[in-house]
Amino acid sequence: MELQWLEDFLEIAATRNFSTAATARNISQPAFSRRIKSLESWIGADLIDRSTYPVQLTRAGNMFLPGCQRLVREAYRLRTDCRNVAGESSAMLTFTSLHTLAMYFFPKWISSPLISRMPLRTSMHAADFLESVDHLCSGQCDFCITYVHPDGPPVLEGGPFETLLIGKDRLILVSGTDENGRALFDLDVPESTEIPYLAYSWSDGYIGKLATLIQSRWRRPLNLSTVYQSALADGLKHMAVAGRGVAWLPQICVAEAMRQGQLVQIGGQQMSLEMEIRIFRRAGAGSHDSDALWQHLKDCAELPQYKSTFEAALDAA
Repeated sequence: MELQWLEDFLEIAATRNFSTAATARNISQPAFSRRIKSLESWIGADLIDRSTYPVQLTRAGNMFLPGCQRLVREAYRLRTDCRNVAGESSAMLTFTSLHTLAMYFFPKWISSPLISRMPLRTSMHAADFLESVDHLCSGQCDFCITYVHPDGPPVLEGGPFETLLIGKDRLILVSGTDENGRALFDLDVPESTEIPYLAYSWSDGYIGKLATLIQSRWRRPLNLSTVYQSALADGLKHMAVAGRGVAWLPQICVAEAMRQGQLVQIGGQQMSLEMEIRIFRRAGAGSHDSDALWQHLKDCAELPQYKSTFEAALDAA
């Protein structure tokens, strides 16, 4: 029996819908259903009545629900107590985030005056979007930092998670430049003209979907021809600098290349999208240091200088 099975059961008990619960748990519906089946097999009784819509708990499910809630609470409380007894307050805080944020945002953010005053020891696991979210869901890290946009795919909504806004960035369309600093590629070309496109691979799952959202705003369909794919924004950036095509990239990632004249933004603001940078954690008590950092971030969010810090960073980029 796994703790995540219990958390899955609590989610389906709250939503009464397998699709909604699977989305909240950030896994596919078939995988979510298999985990519920595994829990029922371990219990030895059906917990969900799947013959109704919305689904209902069986008599066994209703009996199991309050005990399941206590088990999950006690598991995390016991972990916190053990960590505190073992001196967890001196252990590292573990973060996971997108590669772009790990490289270009996290070092400056954790070193900013409002954050660096805390004596923290940290470690970072950089990954794609799905792996980052899964790391937090499975308890493999204390915090997850990722991009969020209200029209993008939902990020840890409806689950046992808390979130805070810690920054902003912008997704922009860029092109390499010629020797005179002019864009190598332009969107104002005949419809029959193919524009070489540097695309996010399927595993990214978030920025690629935001890029598709931006494309839908253009006055006519873009004749983009994918010539290269990568899950890494940095990889797409270097291909754009090399003149291989156009790419939607976080502004924080390309700011330096744009200052050096290696890249230019094309398409204007219509081809861009502002994104929030958010930090997530599991709801409830964590370690001494993770709780202290979270409370500090909540306190900082009320300060005018905290808001101006990330807005100035976006303007500077």
